[in-house]
Amino acid sequence: MKEKLESFENGYKYKSDRITAYLLDLFLVSILVTFLISNTITNPFYNTTREAYKEFSTVYNEEIKNVDATNERDVKEFTKKISPYYRTYFIRKNFASSLWMIILTVFYFGYFAYLNDGQTLGKKICRLKVVNNKTGKSANLYQLTVRNIFGGLMMVGGTNLVLIFSCLLPLIKNGFTFTVTSYILTILGFVIDFIFITLFIFKKNGRTLDDLIGSTKVISVPKKSVSNNK
Repeated sequence: MKEKLESFENGYKYKSDRITAYLLDLFLVSILVTFLISNTITNPFYNTTREAYKEFSTVYNEEIKNVDATNERDVKEFTKKISPYYRTYFIRKNFASSLWMIILTVFYFGYFAYLNDGQTLGKKICRLKVVNNKTGKSANLYQLTVRNIFGGLMMVGGTNLVLIFSCLLPLIKNGFTFTVTSYILTILGFVIDFIFITLFIFKKNGRTLDDLIGSTKVISVPKKSVSNNK
C-alpha cells in the first residue's frame, strides 16, 4: 500500500512539474510573440487588422439577418458572401502571430533545448529534461525539432502542426475554400489536443504524442545530476 501511494505521489509530482514547465515556457514565448506582432516592423498587418475586422463585422451582421439556419442553401450562400472578408481579416490577424510562434517555438524548444542538454528554462526550473527514449541519452536536434512540430495546445498557445498549415492558408485564393479549410484546421487542432491530453493523463510514463513521434521522453532528474551526456 505504501509503495502504491509513493508511486502515485511521484507520478502526480512529475506531471504537475511538466505542466508547470510548459506554462512557464509558453509564457516566455508568448511575451516575445506579443512584442513582435505589436509593431509594423515585424508585423506588416499591424495597422490594417482593425480595419479588416470592421469590414468583416459589418458584412457579417448585415448578411446574418437574412439567413435561415435550418436552410442549407441559405447557410452556404451566407458563408460564400462573408468568406472573402473573413479571409482578409484572418490573414491580417493571424499570419504574423502564427509565423513568429512557429519560428520561436522551433528555436526555443528545438535548438535552445538542444544546446542546453534537452532543457528549456521551464524544464530547468522544474528539473526535467528531454532524452532519447531508447538510449536515455540527451535527445538530438532532429528529435527535438520533430517533437516540437506536434507540441503545443490549441486551447493555449496553438498546436504547431496547425500553425504551420495556417501559414499556408494565404495560398488559397477562394474565400469559401479558405473559410472551410480554416475551420477544418481548428478541428484538427482540438483532435490533436484530445490525443495529447489523453496520453498525458493515462500513460504512466507520461509520454505524449510529441514524445511518441519524436522517440523521446521527459524525465525528472535531481539537481546535481543534470549534466551533458550527449
